[in-house]
Parts: sequence; structure tokens; C-alpha cells
Amino acid sequence: MRDIVLQEDKTERQGHPFNFARTPRVGLSALTWAHFLNDGYINYLPAVLPVLLEELHIPLALVGSLVLSLQGIGSLLQPLVGWRADRAGGRSFVLVGLGMSALGASLIALAPSYWPLIGLLIIAGLGSAAFHPQALASARALTGSREGLTMSFFLIGGELGRGLWPSVAGLLVVWLGLHSLWLFAIPGALTVLVLAQFTPSLPPEPSQAVRTAWESNRRPILALVGFVGLRGMISYGVVTFVPLLWHARGGSLIAGASLISVMLVVGVIGNFFGGVLADRIGRYPVIVGSSLFSALFLSLFLLSQGPWLWVSLAFLGIAVFSTAPVTMLIGQDLFPKSRSMASGIALGVGNALGAVAVFGLGFVAASYGIDASLWWIAVLSLLGLPLAWVLAKKEVHTADDI
Repeated sequence: MRDIVLQEDKTERQGHPFNFARTPRVGLSALTWAHFLNDGYINYLPAVLPVLLEELHIPLALVGSLVLSLQGIGSLLQPLVGWRADRAGGRSFVLVGLGMSALGASLIALAPSYWPLIGLLIIAGLGSAAFHPQALASARALTGSREGLTMSFFLIGGELGRGLWPSVAGLLVVWLGLHSLWLFAIPGALTVLVLAQFTPSLPPEPSQAVRTAWESNRRPILALVGFVGLRGMISYGVVTFVPLLWHARGGSLIAGASLISVMLVVGVIGNFFGGVLADRIGRYPVIVGSSLFSALFLSLFLLSQGPWLWVSLAFLGIAVFSTAPVTMLIGQDLFPKSRSMASGIALGVGNALGAVAVFGLGFVAASYGIDASLWWIAVLSLLGLPLAWVLAKKEVHTADDI
């Protein structure tokens, strides 16, 4: 299918002044950059939350509702969006999705009150839901034999966006004020034009393949959703509550944002080597190691002081994000004929569950303290171990079938 897609894409652009002999590399680079922007839009909110909560007079108990609006609703719809993207083919979901993410996330600082803010967060979240499934399927179409490495490269763009944008947003707010965040819309608009030229056009896929895959792989699909849900809980929980904990203890906005950035940027190391290790030693050891070390390093963060706070969060990021390429490949292998929908399941539903967990943990933070919610996250992350065992059985079964 990859050869067909690339041949169609090349045919569409005959006579174009650019040289498309290296279209796979150029297309993957464009998608990776778009992923950098999209995930930056969707994840810089925690860095400016202390200022946003004060300006709009939003109580701490409702902070989880902001995360749920931004991350949960759109993520929950990702399988449905992915299913529709598989049926339609093309590249339109990638373009429209990035445009919506840029629009919603760049205008949140102009919201006059709580409910308009919720509406803009939902728009941004729906844009991300439209972007991710088809973008991930497009990236898989551009891969060669080293699927884990190539998927890691695409996902690294998103992780860098998640990691760098909180600090950039924090600096922008400190220097120019909250309303200056509208400037973030400019790179998104320009990138949509680039994607229209370089993103491969995917062929439509048959719909009956979804039912067949579900009937054959129900248990591993549910285990995959549960595992990604735990990963989303850790990621969203830490980036939401750590800046608030830092601010409550008298720390500066920029320093609180840097804690997030260290975790997410250094986490790129885990994202890269997670894919490489999966290619070499298998997916199961990566998933097990992620569960164990996530609990360990989050606990160390809560017990640390001084520079060790940044060190423990850096290693936490490596542990958490090492499974991102692994779970994405597992999901697409479970739905080989519906990879956009599979991406929506592997990423979207799990992230929605993680956002719902953070919504509940917001009430824990309001009642028992912010650090209590983080301790709950550390304990619950160990639930990934039994889910990893279910996925390992499927991996062995698939290898035997081959």
C-alpha cells in the first residue's frame, strides 16, 4: 500500500517546480513538524494555568474540567474520526485538524470567562482529534522496514512540541502578557499550506475490516486502551498539577513551566529509544519497564528537593514516553486495514481516559492537597503491569502465527 500511496502522490505533483524524488523523507519531515505544532498547541495550557485561573477566577476544583475539555472530549472521538478518515482517505483531516488546533489554542487567552474558555478548549481538542489519526496513518505509510524507529521520529515531533511550548508560552506571558498567545496561530496557518503540498494522499479503506479486527483482538485492544489511559493519566496529571504545586509553594511561573519542559523534552530520549528497543528486543520489555520506572521516578520527585526535582522528572519523562511508538504500532497491527481508526484508539481513547482521571484527581487535589493527587498517580501507574502481560500474550501469538 505504501508504494501505491507514494506513486499516487508523485503522480498528483507532476510538473511541480520542486524535486519530489525524496518525497517520503520530505513528507515525514513535514508531518513531524506539524506534529510538533499540534501537540504544542494542545499541551501548553498547564504552563499558563496559574495566571489563567487568577484572571478568570476559576477555582482549583475545576482545573480538571479544563483538561477534560481540551484533552478528553476530542480524544474520546478520535476512533470515530479515524474510522471516517479511513473511509475517506486523502489528507483533509490532517489539514483541518491542525487548523482547528491552532485556532482554538491561540485564542484561549482572549476568553472573557470560564464558559467561552471551555468552548475554545473543545475546538482545539477536536482539531487534535482530527489531526492525529490520519497523520499517524500517513506516517506509517511512509515507513520502511524499521517501523519502530520511523514511528519514533514522527512521535518525537509531538513530544518536543509538548515539552518546549510550555516554556515558550510561559516566557511569552511574562514578557508580553496573556493576550499575546494569539501569535501562536501564525506558524499553524503557514504549516497547513506546507502540508497541502507534501502530505501523502491515503487511499480509502473498506469498512468491514474493523469488525473483523475487533472480533479477533478484543482483549488486547481493551488492554491497549487501558495502558494508554494510564500513560495519559501520568502525563496529563504531572503537567497539570506540578506547576500548580510549584506555584502554591511560592515558585515562579517560568520555573514551574521549566519542570514540565524538562520532563517532556528529555522524554524524547525515551520516545526514540523505546522504538529502537522494540525493534531489537520486543515490545513487552519496553512496556513493563515503563510501568515500573514511571512509579519509581514520580515517587522520587515527590520525595526530592532542589535540582533533584528536575532530574527525577527528566527520568520520569523517559519512562513514560518510551512506550509511545510501541503502543501505536500495536494498535495499527491490531487494525491493519484501518490504521487511522487504530491510531485513534491507541492514542485517543486512552488519552481521554487519562483526562477523565485527571478530572477526578482535581477534586482530590482540592480536598487533600495537590501532592496527594500525584501520589495517587504514582500508585495507579503500576496497573500497567497486568495490562502489559495481556499485550505480551498477543505479541507472542502474532509471532507464532507468522
